[in-house]
Amino acid sequence: MIQCRRLGYAALTTGRMNELVRYYEDVIGLVLSHRDEGRAVLSTRQGIECVVLEHGERPELVGISFEISPRVPLEEAQATLGKAGVPAQIRKGRSPSLARVLAFKDPKGTEIELFNSIAFVATDAKDRGINALKLGHVAYFLPAIEETTDFYVDRLGFRKSDWREGRAMFLRCSPDHHTINLFKGEKRLAHLAFEVKDFSELVRASDLLVRNDFPLDWGPARHTIGHNCACYHQNPDGIRTELYAEMDQMKDEELGYFDPRPWHEDRPQRPRNWETEDSPRNKWIPGVP
Repeated sequence: MIQCRRLGYAALTTGRMNELVRYYEDVIGLVLSHRDEGRAVLSTRQGIECVVLEHGERPELVGISFEISPRVPLEEAQATLGKAGVPAQIRKGRSPSLARVLAFKDPKGTEIELFNSIAFVATDAKDRGINALKLGHVAYFLPAIEETTDFYVDRLGFRKSDWREGRAMFLRCSPDHHTINLFKGEKRLAHLAFEVKDFSELVRASDLLVRNDFPLDWGPARHTIGHNCACYHQNPDGIRTELYAEMDQMKDEELGYFDPRPWHEDRPQRPRNWETEDSPRNKWIPGVP
């Protein structure tokens, strides 16, 4: 079975390449690691590529990548998907640092690239904007979430962290509470989320966003599902972007409970259906959607 270990980069199309590059560099704090006529690749200051921008007529998510175990050759993963009726091809990745990826599409049509040979890119130590540590998760709206949920669980080794029956699913492939979110609604990208160091950095980031004319449209607040502190704004293309810290961690899959935190409702906190719970999005202000 294929087991995704980590979210790599999100690939986005845009008609405002230069503006988006400046936003990700000057505001989010990423580093431009590659630029050619039709593509820009940005990484964290730690040298991990996390955003690929490509020229397109309208802004949309066109691909995401995941790192898998180096002990599972791409040819083996290709054969596994083939047996399940999922066509996949080995080719070069969207980033120059990935010489080989296994590419295929998930049920909603997003291209997935699997890789097992990460290359850290060279960066400088210059402070710039928000210090985003990584691309943490990608969230989608879909008319129905069940088929895509089953695909990520059965084909890519994701686990269910929490859910609202038929309305929302939070899936993990690493210790982080969620890497893929699925929400019921009209088909579109819901948001991209970047992790920051801690709550104090989240507050600093909120101030920086407002000073750069990116007002918050929600937060800072603490979520109930996942319990991360978070704030949201829209990037220059109108794509909603989350910054977060203090997300729940599943440190031991065999034990099956999240790392205990003082704000947890249950002890231990285990994956569950929140449909019948009094669980607004903002734990600090009940009743706020």
